[in-house]
Amino acid sequence: MKARFLLIVLIVITLSSACIQSTEQATTQQTITSHSPLIESNSTQPEDNDGLTFEEEQKYGTDPFNPDTDGDRINDGEEVNKYKTNPLKFDSDGDGLSDWEEIFSYNTNPLEPDTDKDSIIDGEEANLYQTNPLSKDTDKDSLTDFEELFTYNTSPTRKDTDNDGLYDGEELQLGTNPLKEDTDRDRLWDGEELIKYFTDSLNPDSDNDGLLDGEEVIDFLTNPLEKDTDKDYLPDGYEIEIGTDPTYDWRTYYNSEAFKAGLSKLLRSKISPLSEQFTEYNNTLEKVWAILEWIDNTIQYNDTKANYVDILVTNWSTLSDYQRELYDNLTKLQAANDTIYYKSGICGDYAILTASLLLESNITPIYMLDITFKDKKPSHAAVAVKIGSEYFVIDQHIPPIHIGSYYWKWVDDDMEISNITFYAIRLNENGEPIIYSNWTWAENQIKEKTYYMNEKDIEIITEIVKQKFLEIYPGYTEDDRLKKLAEKDLEAIKTTNQTSNAFLPYGFTKGLVLWWHSEYLGLYYHPQIARILLERYWPIPGFFRDDWKDVIELCDKFYLVVDFDENNKLIIRDSSGDTYEIPRIIMVLEIAN
Repeated sequence: MKARFLLIVLIVITLSSACIQSTEQATTQQTITSHSPLIESNSTQPEDNDGLTFEEEQKYGTDPFNPDTDGDRINDGEEVNKYKTNPLKFDSDGDGLSDWEEIFSYNTNPLEPDTDKDSIIDGEEANLYQTNPLSKDTDKDSLTDFEELFTYNTSPTRKDTDNDGLYDGEELQLGTNPLKEDTDRDRLWDGEELIKYFTDSLNPDSDNDGLLDGEEVIDFLTNPLEKDTDKDYLPDGYEIEIGTDPTYDWRTYYNSEAFKAGLSKLLRSKISPLSEQFTEYNNTLEKVWAILEWIDNTIQYNDTKANYVDILVTNWSTLSDYQRELYDNLTKLQAANDTIYYKSGICGDYAILTASLLLESNITPIYMLDITFKDKKPSHAAVAVKIGSEYFVIDQHIPPIHIGSYYWKWVDDDMEISNITFYAIRLNENGEPIIYSNWTWAENQIKEKTYYMNEKDIEIITEIVKQKFLEIYPGYTEDDRLKKLAEKDLEAIKTTNQTSNAFLPYGFTKGLVLWWHSEYLGLYYHPQIARILLERYWPIPGFFRDDWKDVIELCDKFYLVVDFDENNKLIIRDSSGDTYEIPRIIMVLEIAN
């Protein structure tokens, strides 16, 4: 019995040992497979205290001995239970930011790679582009970060990428370039144009005056919104081109600025249709006469405006600013087309019109005259041209008058010229006026130019008048038998203003005497203009008078004499005591048959 007992015990012990060994081997095998520490099979709480039970750690595959399995600085329990993130992933949503950065640094969604739905993942926004992953439009410029980065190449962190004063989104709405501070390249930034100057940021020349908006603001101080800043009928760009001041109204004063602007090609073009009629004449003198005659017959002197000028000049120091501005506006020079439209003007207006018509009729050079008088503040304006080598003044009324005689004409009107400034003007290759010279003649220099008629001139006059008479009345022949009768009548007229009542020479059955005199022909006469003066001023127009024509047609023989009347002279004396004598000139025409 004893032996059997021992055997049983041994067997039990052996079996027990085998069972224990088997268990140890299984446990060892499990440890090798899971790389987990040996734990009691009945334990439910891991040693890492991360808020997950052993079973939960096993469920999620986390390390029960490491509270932060993925090393993202958030323990596994919070990831699973609080943030719903993946405790096995450092970056649950794969957006380039750790879960901890998303939750505690950027407040982004660790489960959403693009929290703000702007098509850029949070990590790129935070680390690459420095944009706000919580805002589609980081810089609040009305463009999403994605649009700025991948469509427009603007900065998503700067509202105004090109620093021109406009937000990038505004620029796209307005059509300007958010990458260029000056879209239209007019030297003004886009923001300046819209906010400060109210110009068109897409049009380099907002007012279409030929100048860039920037040139107007920076260089010329003109108004980029006003085509004609000074309102003188000339666009700003055109004024710069011709060398006038676009901020100064040329109509204010009669000066070189007025000549360049008032006689400009642009303003002359407005009277071109009128000037065409004068280009038909053969020479300068005929054109000058035709132009002056048209002006004399068409334009009336504006006495009211002239009085305003006198008030303005005489009382300037006593006028208020309002009165000065009022009179300035009332007395401004007129453009040539204005004078034609109003059919009136004063001397400066006449001068601008006359010069414009001369230039448009291809007469160049011309001379603008600025005339000052002794003891008279308002000056006078006129125009001169050269006929041959002599200057002739064109001043409102026919005929044109030689510069020397012009002085005495004013003395006869109780005004003495102190000096005359000449501005010599011709057209350049572009048809614009240029002042190529200017000079001033004092009173004595002008008087030195005076022309005095002589016997040679009487011969010239007689010959021209006879030629014209025969041209008008070709049926006539000159008859020397009438010479003595003509001379008797001439002498009688000189002394009595009556004909001699002498008898006709033998051989004539009927005869008549026609006579005419001029007190001012001597003032206007000069050999350079003798023919046209005699034909259109005195005495030839008398041959066309109806009362003369009726008489002349009764006969066919004539004799004509012309002479000075020494008994009747107009004596003009200036303040220096110098005199100018103008003898009356008489023409006697004897006709008979």
